[in-house]
Amino acid sequence: MRFPVLHAIYRKEMLDLLRDRRTLLSMVIIPLIVFPLIIQVALRVTSRIEQRADEEAKTLGIAVRISDPGVRDALAKTGIPLVERDDLPASVEKKSVAAAVEEIPGTPAQVKIYVDGSNPTSSAAADKIRLALDDFKDQKIRGSLSNSGVPVSVLTPFTVKRTNVAGARKMAGSVWGTMLPYLLLLLMFTGGMYPIIDMTAGEKERKTLESFLASPATRQEIVFGKTFAAMTVILLTAVLTLGSMVYSLRNVQLNPRAGAEMKEMMNTIPLDPHTITLIAALLLPMAIFAASVMFTIALFARSFKEGQSYLTPLALVVIFPAMLGGLPGFELTPALCLIPIFNASMMIRSVLLGDASMANFAVTLGANLAYAAIAFVIAARMFDRESVLFRT
Repeated sequence: MRFPVLHAIYRKEMLDLLRDRRTLLSMVIIPLIVFPLIIQVALRVTSRIEQRADEEAKTLGIAVRISDPGVRDALAKTGIPLVERDDLPASVEKKSVAAAVEEIPGTPAQVKIYVDGSNPTSSAAADKIRLALDDFKDQKIRGSLSNSGVPVSVLTPFTVKRTNVAGARKMAGSVWGTMLPYLLLLLMFTGGMYPIIDMTAGEKERKTLESFLASPATRQEIVFGKTFAAMTVILLTAVLTLGSMVYSLRNVQLNPRAGAEMKEMMNTIPLDPHTITLIAALLLPMAIFAASVMFTIALFARSFKEGQSYLTPLALVVIFPAMLGGLPGFELTPALCLIPIFNASMMIRSVLLGDASMANFAVTLGANLAYAAIAFVIAARMFDRESVLFRT
């Protein structure tokens, strides 16, 4: 390997990629603009839906068939008007009312709430109804006990308090560890797709591959230079995605109903220098692996469009192990550390949680380095085959 030759190939590929709009779109525009925009729009839409549900519930009202004046007073405290209807379930189904409440005589009496679970307005109204009725029931019980001379404390012989022993850093790691590994690994494959297709099938389509092969560079040097350029794009996409996600989620305006614990988790970013170093060490072999696998597959394509059709299913293959590895409930073992993509996703989550086993980390890193080396060797051998390079 001659470094000046490798540098020339790398520089040539990077210049070509930076001139390509599709590469800039997948590498820069999507991580820096699309993701923050999606998060902001999603939260604004959610907030707007909740606000609209409350307003619509007050417009439609609650259909009631109640004889107990206390229950009616409790329902009136929800702030939603009470209306009369003949067929309560049908009224809710036809959306002429937000929800309906019916009193069924018996011992004890039953209060039935009719709700359309597919309608946010109806669900919001039903939640308010249930809270109002629970408060009224509690007040009625306390009043009965007081009139009977029984102390109200009999209702609460003891209290239960849930104490979370996980610190803010670990809870934040749990939230971020579910999202980031999946997004980073998925975008490493999708972000490097267009550059690699351009380096392989694109060269064939533009008829520039022959002149490249006629240069003094060996085929191994060409493969190494192209793969290193693809790795640069893949890692840059991952870094930009990480920075964009952190900025977006940290500066997002959460709904006022969101708990203080959730707000604290969003503001606590578990990315100290040690954590960043470990994640970078995990992503490096994954970048080599992703670039080599996509390079090998794209070599068989005869045109850019054909390369897209070959590599698009690869993203679908990556989704499942990347998403599964970020879910809680799995315990990483040395055997699971050998599963590619899944092991990186799960190990990144463990690193963010702060409880990563260094033995498992070493097995994961070693396995992924081995997979990356194998994938690179296969890519180099495919580039040596004339039947692959000049397939017709």
